[in-house]
Amino acid sequence: MSMRKAAASAPGKVILFGEHFVVYDKPAIVSAIHLRARVEAWIHNQPGVWVGNRRLLNHPASRAIEYVFEKTGYTSGVRLKISSDIPSSVGLGSSASISVASAGTASLITLGRIDKELVRIAASEGEKIVHFNPSGIDTSTALYGGGGLYTRSRGFTPIEIPLKKILIIDTGKTRRTGEMVKRVREFMEKNKERFNDILTREEELIGEVIDAFRGLDFEKLGRLMLENQNLLREVGVSSMEIEEAVKLALNAGAYGAKLTGAGGGGCVICLAEEDKIQEISKIISRRFKVYLTGLSAEGLREEEI
Repeated sequence: MSMRKAAASAPGKVILFGEHFVVYDKPAIVSAIHLRARVEAWIHNQPGVWVGNRRLLNHPASRAIEYVFEKTGYTSGVRLKISSDIPSSVGLGSSASISVASAGTASLITLGRIDKELVRIAASEGEKIVHFNPSGIDTSTALYGGGGLYTRSRGFTPIEIPLKKILIIDTGKTRRTGEMVKRVREFMEKNKERFNDILTREEELIGEVIDAFRGLDFEKLGRLMLENQNLLREVGVSSMEIEEAVKLALNAGAYGAKLTGAGGGGCVICLAEEDKIQEISKIISRRFKVYLTGLSAEGLREEEI
């Protein structure tokens, strides 16, 4: 049964290990975080997707909703209200969360329920507007929540991530994901043998991370995080701001820190003892904006409206 109004929310994400190399079908470890995007939708008498009196065009939310409408034969329009805790263009999956939540409301309005497979495809269509050729990692995490191992060919496999909280450092520098992906491709084309070695090491590193998760070995996780950062620096996606944030975190007592997402700016994640993380957060907040957030958050969910 269709609905006249609906609301849904979806979480942002952090890539804990493996970004960029996931484009080359190597595994990444990703977690949903407790920062969310919320979309409210009401049936509108004019076709299309509207925010206030403006028709939303060429936007992840409108494309995701239009895809659901095309597949369900819905011909009316919707009016949206979009709100989000997730900063945009910093590697935390903001656009994917909005795409997933938007597709979720469209599914509720047209079908009376959330069809996750329809939402997954619709949100991926929405993400193409922002990222052209998205890996799928952001939309999968926003949809399913929790933590998981993601590969492009096999999709999202849930795994237990024992970390309760992560400190996210926003460097304040925005960047375009596509430019960073291009930079890695250029490195690969000029250094094919070395790049293959990096891919091999990254895959081994992911296995070591999963072992460290099982053994709750946070010191080892910190070392692996720093090694992953070294590999990302080598392929050209670090920045002065990222390096400053990593150094600041380590000097404040963190086990490890690395960029998360595309790099070139955006955010750094920081791993620390739970009893030290508040103090480390306070030190870093004198220089950068920080978010102390929980991991393994719930995925797409219907909300009250």
